[in-house]
Amino acid sequence: MIQELGLRIRAVREEQRLSLAQLSEKTGIPGATLSRIENSKMSPTFGVLAKVMIGLDVDWADLVGPKRLQPGERLMSFADPGGGKATAVRESRAVVLHPHVEAHSLPLLVEVHARDLADVGGMIGHRGEEFCYVLSGTLVLHMQGKAPRIMKSGASALFDSATPHAYLAGAGSGAKILIVVTRAYGSHVEAMSDQPRA
Repeated sequence: MIQELGLRIRAVREEQRLSLAQLSEKTGIPGATLSRIENSKMSPTFGVLAKVMIGLDVDWADLVGPKRLQPGERLMSFADPGGGKATAVRESRAVVLHPHVEAHSLPLLVEVHARDLADVGGMIGHRGEEFCYVLSGTLVLHMQGKAPRIMKSGASALFDSATPHAYLAGAGSGAKILIVVTRAYGSHVEAMSDQPRA
């Protein structure tokens, strides 16, 4: 999956006619690091991936092979247990449950195992709103300007994603969380901007 992710990042960058140097300037990530990610020679942290997504103006659904609706088709998506599109990033695993670019929200199942901010690339903010629900284990939610919040199974949070944040495991066994992000990137936003306003 890391190889597929690297290829997709390169494809999106080339679609936007950006050089590695230009993407490096937009993201603050060295060109050599971006090249290693694109060539599957490096497994990036979630923080690095978030910077790449912001620089390319895309989100998870765009990077893991989005599904598109046919003309006139209404959005309807179902996922069986174990379904979705999985991506392993360092010590964590994310599954995009319904990767439709036209959807207003992006649901992800994430297994969090990292225990240190450096392991996830620090706290990162991005456009949109974010809902997080702890399914199992203990999660530590870090948000800029706030004390880390320890969240047990059944706890949830809703916040403006522009606030730099990071998810860490609160115990060695890790945590499993459901995240729903309102989409603020990619072709969903383009489609919304093309719709007539009342």
